[in-house]
Amino acid sequence: MPTYAILGATGKTGAALLDHLIKAPNTRINAYVRSKTKFLKQRPGLEKIEDVKIFEGSLSDIPLIASTLSPSVDAAFCVLGVNENIPGIRIAQDTASSVIAALCYLRHKEVDFQPPKLIILSSATLNAVMAGEFSAVAKAVISRAMSHVYADLRFAEENLRLHQSWLDVTFVQPGGLSQDVQKGHKLSVDNASDLVSYPDLAAGMIEIAESQTYKWVGVSVNATAKDVRFEPNLPPQVLRGLVWHFAPWLYWTCRSLRIVS
Repeated sequence: MPTYAILGATGKTGAALLDHLIKAPNTRINAYVRSKTKFLKQRPGLEKIEDVKIFEGSLSDIPLIASTLSPSVDAAFCVLGVNENIPGIRIAQDTASSVIAALCYLRHKEVDFQPPKLIILSSATLNAVMAGEFSAVAKAVISRAMSHVYADLRFAEENLRLHQSWLDVTFVQPGGLSQDVQKGHKLSVDNASDLVSYPDLAAGMIEIAESQTYKWVGVSVNATAKDVRFEPNLPPQVLRGLVWHFAPWLYWTCRSLRIVS
């Protein structure tokens, strides 16, 4: 019976992973969340499912993260993150550091410990091959509108690659994300589609977890459909991201005035 861990089960990607894995027969799920109350409001009745264990607490609680990544876990999906270009964001770095520390703890505690395969959510913009498919204008805009997020992801990847000798990691690097329904996906190490839905992204991540390939490479989950819905909130999100890129101090001013959360 396979066991999967989801770090960030409350978010859109984590929710899509849960939707898929709950339906899979004979599958155990370890779901890490920072707020169990918030999580169960989204998922009433989930605590009654025997094959789902919920782990609540701080990301810096290494014994808790180690329990989530217990020796029985086959693959762990690290999908904690934000879609806003928040200056100084370091959630990807903190996740990578906590996961590495937890796995080191288990490695020294358990005899013959085999770490789970780590599936790390990243972005196609960080992949030189995939980003080469983007237009120069699109690349310039997006790389600035999400500059702080991408810096966080880069530092996290650099940290993980220091442990390449004993960890099995795949970086999932899709293009834009949509809240559309599942329409079909395919995996690629060469290019990224403009948009892919969260359910298709989750299905692709599970396919990667079940495969024996893609070790230490970037993989995009691409939509096979041509009619993936464009999110109307994307243009204002990009505009805000550009403002936070060129004037990061303005974000903190707006936050102190409670204009942004």
